[in-house]
Amino acid sequence: MLFKLFRLGAILVVSLILVFKIFNLDRPQDLPVVAITQIISHKTLDTVRDGLIKRLGKEGFIDGKTIKIIYDNAHGNTSVAAQITKKFIAMHPKVIVALSTTSAQLLMKPAQEAGIPLVFSAVTDPVAAGLVAAYNKTSEGVTGISDYMPSGPQLEMIVAFVPNIKRLGVLYNPGETNSVAFLAQMEQEAKRRGVVFVRGAVNSTAEAATVAKSLIGKADALFFPNDNTTMAAAAAVAQVAKNNNVPLFANDSESVKDGALAAVAYDRIAMGEKTAEIVEGILSGKSTGSYPVSHDVPSEIVVNRQTVEKLTITIPWVLSKKIRAVSGS
Repeated sequence: MLFKLFRLGAILVVSLILVFKIFNLDRPQDLPVVAITQIISHKTLDTVRDGLIKRLGKEGFIDGKTIKIIYDNAHGNTSVAAQITKKFIAMHPKVIVALSTTSAQLLMKPAQEAGIPLVFSAVTDPVAAGLVAAYNKTSEGVTGISDYMPSGPQLEMIVAFVPNIKRLGVLYNPGETNSVAFLAQMEQEAKRRGVVFVRGAVNSTAEAATVAKSLIGKADALFFPNDNTTMAAAAAVAQVAKNNNVPLFANDSESVKDGALAAVAYDRIAMGEKTAEIVEGILSGKSTGSYPVSHDVPSEIVVNRQTVEKLTITIPWVLSKKIRAVSGS
């Protein structure tokens, strides 16, 4: 009888071990969850995300070991983004990271109501987007890294390449708060330099090339800011510009690699690393109030070698020592 009981006990122990293995119950199920989302796929946001995850790993916050990373992408669909918001809130992660203004706006109120810290990144104007009241007002559970860049350096670069520019064709999505806010400020600066904006509304990525074509002949050069809708179609827009020998300027280095002529751009890996610093602090017990919003990220002027050759443009001497040349399409 004792032997039978012992054998039964052994079978139960082995069975429990197998159940734990099958359902992964021997791994800690209470790993702190870091939920990451972005509104659309394009190289700039992807690079920020890569920088974020790699920096977390270097600091010991490793997916599957010390934290659990959940990532979801809305692929440009706000309805899908709203579903992702509900999914993330139901999971009640330790921290949510929103890459892009739209993702952050959708998550802000639900995250605050649920008491989940929200860290945004690659948001041009978090104040205009309603994410924070001011850069130092981050005690309400929301903070992050802005990719706002003064328009002066962008215009100086554009004018250096196109000295006689009078009309600048601007592609942007009117539904993106970050683009609207940045361009309002940039347009005032452009007027002071005698440059008039010719606007082209890009309501979806599929429209971007068509809108670019509609601006040909109406502008001396083209430009798009950190506009997620247009950036996702950067290669197509760049091809239109090159086919018509029109300089195209951007606000990020990945769009230059995709064929834009030049940009004053942030180091997006560094931006991801800056974002990770905040996430690490929250995972270690700090609050969002400990981190004012910042855009203290290194920037540089990036130029596409192939596009320079295609347009037979000479790199301006005034910029020559500040430029990093890249290869691309």
